[in-house]
Amino acid sequence: MIDILMATYNGSNYIRNQLLSLQQQTENDWFLYIRDDGSTDDTIEIINDFSSKDNRIKVITDSLGNLGPGKTFLELTKYSTSDYVVFCDQDDIWFEKKIENLLACAENKLSDDKPGLVYCDGYGYNSEKGVISLNSISRAHAENLNEFLFFNAGYQGCSMFFNRKLCHLAQSYNNNFYMHDDIVSLLAHTFGDVYFLDEALMLYRQHSNNVTGNIQAGFSGFVKRAINFDGYVISKKHYEEKKCFFDFYKDELNNSQIEIFNAYFDFPHQSLTTRIRSIFKHNLSEGGNQIKLLSKTILRHPLEK
Repeated sequence: MIDILMATYNGSNYIRNQLLSLQQQTENDWFLYIRDDGSTDDTIEIINDFSSKDNRIKVITDSLGNLGPGKTFLELTKYSTSDYVVFCDQDDIWFEKKIENLLACAENKLSDDKPGLVYCDGYGYNSEKGVISLNSISRAHAENLNEFLFFNAGYQGCSMFFNRKLCHLAQSYNNNFYMHDDIVSLLAHTFGDVYFLDEALMLYRQHSNNVTGNIQAGFSGFVKRAINFDGYVISKKHYEEKKCFFDFYKDELNNSQIEIFNAYFDFPHQSLTTRIRSIFKHNLSEGGNQIKLLSKTILRHPLEK
């Protein structure tokens, strides 16, 4: 059994297509839990209509008010009781074998007694033009904590498929955080296993109302990011998010993990020479690309101003 968790907010323009794509999945042994975060359009009417016709779709009502997307998704993990969990954005479109293929990967790669996460790729979809705009949305992949900490994000939430052990960790996390996928990715790299399924299994919608995740395409986007002298290596919100994470779990980390986290926390406060030395000393990188992290370190501010 798989639990699908969906946060909604003013998604009436897109949510029908997403819900229909879930109902067309070749793997149909799932429940969908939806929590609306205070929509003022027709979103609630649409999800209630689907729920009334499909007993696998459960609409969550509570008195928590507007939580924002990150807290809403993490709140939804508390309703999950299945072996596997997958996040679902309201505005994407899943290909019919998305759950089937992720489930097969998870059953092959993950252990029941260890937190684990698999994630897939997707196509960027230009909502205004109605065309595929990107052949891949999963561009950076980490093998371990050393390679992950300098991500200013987690893996795309809608690409994740994780087991019961990792869901339990997400349920119990109650310190400050920015986004749900950041925390689940960080939990997996700190306490468990992470695997990438190199298959594009959805259309990841790009439009002007995206909360997060708009991706710059093409060589010009790469160049613009690479020579952004006013940019930064670490964003403030993700730096603070990881400090809160560390404070919450520091008594459960081993010495090697504590050393890596401290190298990350010290990074913005060091001289350029010391930052470069730290990258080599602790084998730090961005998704295994040490040259990329070194280039950013030389060209950019260490921490967002």
